[in-house]
Amino acid sequence: MQPDKVPALAALPRPASLVEQVVAALRAEVAAGRFARTARLPAEQALSTTLGVSRTVLREALAQLKADGVLVSRKGSGVYVSATPAGNAFRLPAVGGEPERLREVFELRYYAETGAAELAAARRGPADLRRLQAALRAMRARGAAAADAAFHRAIAVATQNPHFVALVDLLSGQLHQVIAASWENAARVAGGPRDAIREHAALYRAIRSGDPAAAREAAAAHLTGAARRWGLALGGAPARPRRGSGR
Repeated sequence: MQPDKVPALAALPRPASLVEQVVAALRAEVAAGRFARTARLPAEQALSTTLGVSRTVLREALAQLKADGVLVSRKGSGVYVSATPAGNAFRLPAVGGEPERLREVFELRYYAETGAAELAAARRGPADLRRLQAALRAMRARGAAAADAAFHRAIAVATQNPHFVALVDLLSGQLHQVIAASWENAARVAGGPRDAIREHAALYRAIRSGDPAAAREAAAAHLTGAARRWGLALGGAPARPRRGSGR
């Protein structure tokens, strides 16, 4: 490759959509008490004008908030704040292309998945090890984001705690574009995703050995490395990214 020729890289995730911004704005109004519990929201036209968005965008945002239990519709009357406006669903703010949002999600992932790895090492069974082996083999063969996600989900399943599975699924969905771009970029440069694969292999060995402390340490090393490869330093100043190492 010529010195000044940049390899084709996957596009970075886009910033939060207008719908996501409206959802966040309305949630903030409810949380601040400006839209009180059981209070009726202003009419669609007034809300869309105030927020500076189309009624189509507003309706999509309202639909999401209704699905989450933050708002409720009353036929022939309008849209109201729920009696339990905290809602019944947990969502993370959109990462978009913002480095600080990405760092925050990586930080959450770090503490969730190091704990999951520790529990998995103590509780894993033969079926769990088979799932981890299969994901690791697929990662080595293809270096795909799907195999990466399957590996981390298998760790969550091995905790024998369904709430870890739900949280890992949520985080994987939130970081899907970032993870996919990372593996695609790694495939385009010399060396490929060898650092990420080596870290996953070390994590697998620690879980297989049944050593919770070693599993936590291996997970911490992997997740810190994954963040660093995106130019992020967990708990510190941004680090310089190392291109081509995978997730």
